[in-house]
Amino acid sequence: MIFNGSPKALKSFSTIFFSFILLLLSANAGFAQFSYKVEGTVKYNGAPLSGAIVSIYNFDSEKIKDITTGSNGGFSFALKPDEEYNMLITKPGFITVKILYSTIGLSAKGAKFTGVSNPEIEIFETPQDPKLAAKVNDLLNKPLMSFYYSADDNKMVGDNDIQQSMEEDLTRLKKQAEGPAAAAAEIAAREAKYNAAVGEGDKAMTAKNYKLAKDKYTEASDLKPAEQYPKTKIAEADKLVADAAARDKALADAAAKDKADKDKAAADAAAKEKAEKEKALADAAAKDKIAKDKAAADAAEKDRLAKEKTLADAAAKEKADKVKADAAAAEQDRIAKEKAIADAAAKEKADKAAADAAAEKERIAKDKAIADAAAKEKADKIAADAAAEKERIAKDKAIADAAAKEKADKIAADAAAEKERIAKDKAIADAAAKEKADKIAADAVAAKAEQERIAKEKAIADAAAKEKADKEKAAADAAEKVRLAKEEEKRNFENNYKRILSKGDSAITVKNYPVAKAAFNDALKIKPDDDYPKNKLKDIDVLIANFDLYKNDLAKKYPIGVTEEHTKEGNNNVTRRIVVIENKGYLYEKKETTFGTVYYFKDGIAITEAEWKKNTETK
Repeated sequence: MIFNGSPKALKSFSTIFFSFILLLLSANAGFAQFSYKVEGTVKYNGAPLSGAIVSIYNFDSEKIKDITTGSNGGFSFALKPDEEYNMLITKPGFITVKILYSTIGLSAKGAKFTGVSNPEIEIFETPQDPKLAAKVNDLLNKPLMSFYYSADDNKMVGDNDIQQSMEEDLTRLKKQAEGPAAAAAEIAAREAKYNAAVGEGDKAMTAKNYKLAKDKYTEASDLKPAEQYPKTKIAEADKLVADAAARDKALADAAAKDKADKDKAAADAAAKEKAEKEKALADAAAKDKIAKDKAAADAAEKDRLAKEKTLADAAAKEKADKVKADAAAAEQDRIAKEKAIADAAAKEKADKAAADAAAEKERIAKDKAIADAAAKEKADKIAADAAAEKERIAKDKAIADAAAKEKADKIAADAAAEKERIAKDKAIADAAAKEKADKIAADAVAAKAEQERIAKEKAIADAAAKEKADKEKAAADAAEKVRLAKEEEKRNFENNYKRILSKGDSAITVKNYPVAKAAFNDALKIKPDDDYPKNKLKDIDVLIANFDLYKNDLAKKYPIGVTEEHTKEGNNNVTRRIVVIENKGYLYEKKETTFGTVYYFKDGIAITEAEWKKNTETK
């Protein structure tokens, strides 16, 4: 629980309730001053796209509003703190794109947080190939961009990994859509770039600009790794650079030796002249010294007596100063030992927090891996079922074709046998030729009619088989559509549940315990048997109950007044000032980042520099 001013010890339920109401009123007053906007641009082929519809949904998947882009492709929308937004960008004939914004954790910032986000969203037309369109739609079920509030940086940041991965997948699908023509164009473009790089390298070699030549030949080699020419030229450039360096070094060594010889000769001459002058001065000084020594000895005796008195006075003062210094050193040593004990306790607490964060990160990664494996298993089963159905239809058709062919072959064989029998009968009974010829003709007509009947039956059987296959496919497609809809509904249910848990976890991170408690209670309404929100609610109750104890612990460890400590968190320099008033302690922190920005906190909540100075420098 977070309070403005010094915290009061919670003695009763009424006090807790009253403090909670004050907190909500204070937070609501801060929300009224909160200002953060999304001012984005929808583009197509790099140019602003008008007529695109930006549909904005809140944390509960309720639509907030639709915005239609104008000629500049722009749209603008103000966000609220402690909320999640889904933005869907659509236009007829174009693929739908999804963007996420989360301000979870900003409820404690209030009027102190302002900003503008300017995303540029590139969308493209729906591919003509239905299979490719389905792949693109499936890919864009995930967000193209994701922005969230970072408490460590105190600003909205983008998830670059998600955006980069999505752009790479879209580029791959775009290349599939463009097909061989695009591949040929890419090869031609690579060839042109290779030839240009080689040409520029050759020019640089002629001009003896070996560094530029090597860069251009390296660029050419990267474009066509199998080509030997640029590799040979790189080796040649390296040799020329090495030869030039060797020549320059030889010239530099010769110049250095010449300079050293000249410097030594000049130094020898100067040393000789100096020695002669010093000898003359020493002789004159020796004569003068004999005359001055007597007068100096008289003065020295007088001065000695005065110095002995001064030294005695200084020794007495030094002895008194040493006693005082020893006492101060003993006190400093005591303070240093107490500070070392406090630093060790703070480090132990920080290490535990880091270990807990790592364990939570590992749990999230394991959950994601399990979900991905389940999704893959379902996709593989769908593909296997489809392949089995296709194989069954092919087998049924092959059986029907074989039966039809067998029947046709039998008819043909019967007709041939009949024709042979007629020929034999004609040879034996020429007298009955006319009668038999009439019978043969009748038999021929009957055979033709039988062939036509068989052909019709085959056509009817083929049509029935096709109709059955079409019906079975339509039924399978309908069943698959129902299954996918159910899976989507289940996925949305799980995503909503995870968003609520994420909202609760983020609220705990910023110590907004009322918002966290409401989120985990909402999660229990969705999954009453899940232990995670139950355990989190117990943790929140303990955190709320121990809030004042944390303050008093500071008062127990540190003396009344201001105690300053210095440490590092990563590359950041951190100054901690523990202010103890009576029996209550407050932790103030100043974090100085490597890029010059300075942040100030009181008990983990961001404050201004003026508050830091006022509350820690005037105690």
